Amino acid sequence: MSVLAFCSRYYRLFFQQSEQFQKPYSLLLCGLLLSACSSTPPAPPLAGQDLTHLLAGELALHRGKNQQASEHFMATAQNTQNAEVAKRATYAAQLSNQSSTYKKASQTWAHLQPDAILAQQHLAQSLYHNRETEAAKDALLNLIKAHPDYLPAASLYAEILFEEQAYQAVDTFLQPYTNKGRLDRILTSIHVQTLTQLEQQNKALNLLKRLINQYPDDASLQLSAGVLYMSANLNIEAQAYFLQTLKLQSDSAQAHYYLAKNYLQLDQHQEAIEHFGLVTSGPNLMTSIVEKLAIEQPQDIDSGQYFLQLQNRYPQLSPQLYTLQTDYLKSLGNLELALAAIRQGTNDHPNNTDLLYAEAMLAAHFNDWTRAEKNLLQVIDLDPNHAYALNALGYTYADHNSNLKQAEIYIKRALALQPNDPAIKDSMGWLAYRQGHYRLARQYLQQAYNDLPDAEVAAHLGVVEWALGNTQQAKEIWQSILQDDPDNALIKQAILDAQKEFPNDDLNNN
Repeated sequence: MSVLAFCSRYYRLFFQQSEQFQKPYSLLLCGLLLSACSSTPPAPPLAGQDLTHLLAGELALHRGKNQQASEHFMATAQNTQNAEVAKRATYAAQLSNQSSTYKKASQTWAHLQPDAILAQQHLAQSLYHNRETEAAKDALLNLIKAHPDYLPAASLYAEILFEEQAYQAVDTFLQPYTNKGRLDRILTSIHVQTLTQLEQQNKALNLLKRLINQYPDDASLQLSAGVLYMSANLNIEAQAYFLQTLKLQSDSAQAHYYLAKNYLQLDQHQEAIEHFGLVTSGPNLMTSIVEKLAIEQPQDIDSGQYFLQLQNRYPQLSPQLYTLQTDYLKSLGNLELALAAIRQGTNDHPNNTDLLYAEAMLAAHFNDWTRAEKNLLQVIDLDPNHAYALNALGYTYADHNSNLKQAEIYIKRALALQPNDPAIKDSMGWLAYRQGHYRLARQYLQQAYNDLPDAEVAAHLGVVEWALGNTQQAKEIWQSILQDDPDNALIKQAILDAQKEFPNDDLNNN
């Protein structure tokens, strides 16, 4: 069989594997095969191994195995010094999200075609993806110098500077582009954001208005203008832009959300309620529900029906809505209804760690330690790295002065996960106190108190200072809370516990 016959047969078999093979791929391969198999080739024929890599690369690309495709193309490109194959390797590597392969392929392409703008752009992008930021910026500046009208390079360079928070440098770089009569949308948008960061609101607004005049039907630009005006407390102007956004895109959840927030700032609560209610999707959905609840504030007797309607309307948010209902009822002081709500939530979602944890905290408030322990153990079983459940269970054991070895395991695991959390340091300190390590306890508790000087930490630190004989320090710590809250139950109980555990006349003379 001749080489040409072999190539033709292999080519037919390859493309018969799928009716959906994309034409651009086949054209490239066809050209390369013809140059390799022609009896009078314009270039040296492909070696057998190179042809195999080329075919394997196209097949891998067709099957979505972009990393493998790029590696096969790269093998052929390096052996043949063929820029088109290096280009294919670069695109495949970019699709694979493998930054090191992307860099290697784009370097090969840029080397083989040094005057190709796209090759140099991909090289800069690949360097940026490999976090070689300075090299990427140098490559982009060289590209911009050689091709000043090539805007993608300028956009990427500005984005890198913006990400580095070099806002003044971004402003200086972009001024020649945005001082022109015809604005580039991407470059101008970056400049508007930069001017906002530089607190040059008027310049940002004027530039954005110029861009909107150029693209009057762009809803996203209208929305951006509204947000910018609202941040400058120009709420009437902001409202006009939000309403225009909705004319262009009536189902824009973001526009409804920001318009509702703007109405709140204008004290137009009914309008705010209406537009919060029209946010039915997107990242601001849950926030809109919370904002609407804060305005409407249903009373205890109505809250059940209120939240049931929310559950029916947003079933995808069911666990979050149970948490919201529980927190809302707690804010009203109705802990019994809150407990009933969270129990309904755990019944409906028995493996939801947020709901199980919330129920455990409420059960502990009602001294239902069995339920609290059961839930916390279930949370830890579902999520062994749930730092707050680990801490809560460990602290519960320590506070009850029982199961201290297990308490130490749980709290240490929690501290390893959240080493700067003052509540966990408080637990470590209280555990050390229960274990009789008073100086170690003071060390943890003092750290916790410095970051979180609340009543519970103050109560614990005061007891430890008292146990160490530092009665004056203990009284000063307790007094820091009592001066603002004379009847604080935690501090009063701490004083009684200290008096009982470590009798001292100094306390009675206070």
